[in-house]
Amino acid sequence: MMPSPGRLQPWSERKSSIEQERLFKRLIALHTLTDAWIQTLSPKEAPSHHLDRMAKVTLNPNLWQFEKNRLDHLPLNLEELVGAQEIDTFLSELSETIWIIQSSTLENAESSDPDQVELRNVLEQASWAHGKAYAESIWGPSGDFLLKEGVEAFLETHIYSKDAFLIERSSPREISVVWRKSPMQNPSLRNSKALGLLCRLHEHWIGGFFYGVSRKSRIETGTTQIRGEVIPRFSLLAAY
Repeated sequence: MMPSPGRLQPWSERKSSIEQERLFKRLIALHTLTDAWIQTLSPKEAPSHHLDRMAKVTLNPNLWQFEKNRLDHLPLNLEELVGAQEIDTFLSELSETIWIIQSSTLENAESSDPDQVELRNVLEQASWAHGKAYAESIWGPSGDFLLKEGVEAFLETHIYSKDAFLIERSSPREISVVWRKSPMQNPSLRNSKALGLLCRLHEHWIGGFFYGVSRKSRIETGTTQIRGEVIPRFSLLAAY
């Protein structure tokens, strides 16, 4: 039965929508990328994102489980995690928390590893492999999508927000996609010393995803300007 006007629905009776569940799954997948970096750098150690010294972005204690525990130890039921909060508010805070954890993880890695070139190489490879594996987990391992199909698969199932990307131009041989809501546009990350590395690793993740769905196209990365702001651009080119 629907709650009457002016009466709030008890949180214990609230149900998440399909779109909210999809966003939650994307955010969980985004967090698994952080774990992939940690396992690459310290495969025998427990995850530690060194977030304690940063200002908290939320008062919801459930979100901090993502910093303290392995993903497979978390309750991944959306309604169980949300508690009395509004679901949209919780998802917004969860997104912010996961991005800050990623940034903090990379800042710590850069400050503790003297071999910056090797560090970036292994993280780029881990990001690319994660993107490929994620695409194949959804679309299968054949990688036989054509150019347009591959772009549609990416836009449907990537790990970012629903409206994060915009098709800039499209032809049978080339499709350009701009990342209009990249980490560069996140005010909470703009002072991070690892922001450049964070964006680069996500570009490799996107490259891995496209390889996972389409061996018949190749990807080129670059930038474009929108209202004076530099925005990442991906050009998908038909290889055959």
